[in-house]
Amino acid sequence: MGLWNLNGFPFDPIKLSSHLKSNSLFTLLNSDFIRKKVGDFLKKESNGKTRLENLVEKYSKDDRPLLERVFRDPETVVPYIIFDHLRKLFNLEKKNFPAAIENPRIKRAVLNVTKTIEKYGVNLPMVFAEPLMLVWNTTAKCNLRCKHCYEDAGVLSRGLPNELTKEEKVKVMEEICKLNIPTFAFAGGEPLMDPMFWELARIGKENGLYMSINTNGTLITEEVAWRLKEIGFAYYGVSLDGASPEVHDAFRGMKGSFERAIRGIKNLVKAGEGDKTCISFTVARENAILQDEIPKMLKLRDELGIRKIVCYNYIPCGRADMRNDLTCEERERLFEIFYRDLQNGKETLLSTAPQFGRYCRQMYERGEGRFTVLGHFSSGNNEKLESLVELIGGCGAGRAYLSLQPDGSITPCVFMPNLVIGNIKKGGEIKGEHIIEVWDTSPIMAKIRNRRKHLDKCGCRGKYFSVCGGCVARAYAYFGDLEAPDPGCILNRGILEKFSGEEFHQVA
Repeated sequence: MGLWNLNGFPFDPIKLSSHLKSNSLFTLLNSDFIRKKVGDFLKKESNGKTRLENLVEKYSKDDRPLLERVFRDPETVVPYIIFDHLRKLFNLEKKNFPAAIENPRIKRAVLNVTKTIEKYGVNLPMVFAEPLMLVWNTTAKCNLRCKHCYEDAGVLSRGLPNELTKEEKVKVMEEICKLNIPTFAFAGGEPLMDPMFWELARIGKENGLYMSINTNGTLITEEVAWRLKEIGFAYYGVSLDGASPEVHDAFRGMKGSFERAIRGIKNLVKAGEGDKTCISFTVARENAILQDEIPKMLKLRDELGIRKIVCYNYIPCGRADMRNDLTCEERERLFEIFYRDLQNGKETLLSTAPQFGRYCRQMYERGEGRFTVLGHFSSGNNEKLESLVELIGGCGAGRAYLSLQPDGSITPCVFMPNLVIGNIKKGGEIKGEHIIEVWDTSPIMAKIRNRRKHLDKCGCRGKYFSVCGGCVARAYAYFGDLEAPDPGCILNRGILEKFSGEEFHQVA
């Protein structure tokens, strides 16, 4: 699910970080006056456009001095300050700002942030007015049978008969394109097995949706690679859970899947998409610890000529059980490997374990390193990205991220497939606004957002909440409690007994 630095999103997070270090801007955006004004910007005017759109056009042609505008046109003062910051973030000349705002990718991001300021202000970490990313498991069908599959997917998946119809999937995609969700990911199952995949991708392309795909790679022939390039995907996550056929095929439940996945990656590289392609590696006891696969995966990454590996946190849900999970001590040792890779100049090996953000912060505090991570999106220099890291935060469930299931069900995270909080179908009608209604009003979402308020339930007592917060899916999988501590964090060892009812031991 890589963003910004990997795939050319028209936005510079380092510049945003430096702007947000300005206390005056932070205070300004959190004031009641500004939040009310921002809300007024979103109202429609007589020409059918929002006040925000009309003010953007006025701003691009307005060369009056500030004092003149203060006395003669005071309504321009606040929006022009915000426009100046946005224009600098996107490296735009003033005259080109209106046209840039019409770019669907930029427009979605700007409107999302505008609504966020109105609704929540600027918090550490941010709760966004609409998700920053929506992951849609379009199908539960898959040609592999992976041990860790959160969706329990397969050729004869139990979820398959309840999938949305072809017509319903088209309607869902059209509705998603109307929302202010900046990034979207196809997942599954195996999305390339969905007969509707190419039609859905076409709709996304025509509407300027910023799309990525998570795939097992086995179906990416040369022809498929070129078709994907033509669509214009921003990012390809190809699953590899071992650096050899023996390890990967055993984990994925299908002989020959390693060779086919490697061929799929090479086809993407051949099509000129290597810079957008990464290995998605699930860190489980079976491969990361018993087989010591991570150093081998780093070597394979470099041999394939792709930019990074995303190491996904193992979460015991779906077909994944707790016996294949890592202890928090083992996960901590792997963080050392991840961090050394950053220090070696790769700056590309990232982890969906939110504790890695905490680990990076601790290394910086001890004077042992200067690197940090933006969730599992990006990495870079701590001094440059510190403010942005705290805004993006660690676990994004409930704040910045949402998932949609094959039957239209809405869940807080793909790793919580059975925790259904709503459906895009309501009263038989498919509307994108149903997603936002759930995002706004679900008691479960509110509970997830409030996790960081319980200092007594986290071993760091909130010190690293803005960059970590723990993985809510792991907490829920282990304890059935959305407010429980994440058993994957070594700082939580002393308080886990309270939630297990007995002395807590992860499977060793």
